[in-house]
Amino acid sequence: MDNGGVERIKQAMTDLCEPLYDCFARAGVAKIHLRPDESERDHVPDFSGREYKWLRTHYVRAHVHHDLSKRNVDPWRLSGNHRRNGELWLTDGELRARVLHGPSGDIPAAGRNLARRAFYRNVPLDPRQMQFGMQEPIFGPMNDRLLILWDLDAATGEPTLRVVRPIGPNLHGRRVPVDVDFVLPTTAEELSSMEFFPSDEEIHLNIPNEEEGNEFGAGGISG
Repeated sequence: MDNGGVERIKQAMTDLCEPLYDCFARAGVAKIHLRPDESERDHVPDFSGREYKWLRTHYVRAHVHHDLSKRNVDPWRLSGNHRRNGELWLTDGELRARVLHGPSGDIPAAGRNLARRAFYRNVPLDPRQMQFGMQEPIFGPMNDRLLILWDLDAATGEPTLRVVRPIGPNLHGRRVPVDVDFVLPTTAEELSSMEFFPSDEEIHLNIPNEEEGNEFGAGGISG
């Protein structure tokens, strides 16, 4: 296992811990997630029901994109085309990250889109994992792409963020194969003190107070 590659990801993510958690926390307590007060129900739409989960998910992406556009998160910057179904993508010039909705700990499938499938094809940090049908991607190098998966607690709106590094699209209904997978701490200090313990089978991480997020809205490949 190339632990240097894991450390590179860890160091890069330290610049995003606080900004991302703050932006998602703000989005998670927005009124669109709540049933209007009784005095407002005649003129304020109620989007709190299950049928509007898709709308709340889109709103979270838009809210976070807007907040990040107003902040200095150097060396990271927004990328992609947010007008295209609310894409929420980031790059620091070396790593690229797609911020996707991952309710209940799920990793969104790449689907059939060739560009998306290419994005999932990083070169494995462990050469023994070259069993997933590696192919040259259509765009960019093969080893610089991450997924940042977000979820919001349905009761409190508190966010959980998870970083994964895919090494291939899901095959035949199986889970997306990854070789890095950890819950992003809420602070850069906590992430800096995290220790990575690679083993023969997978990467094990010492993550204090790890919590799993609950389902909050509908997912989508754009975020």
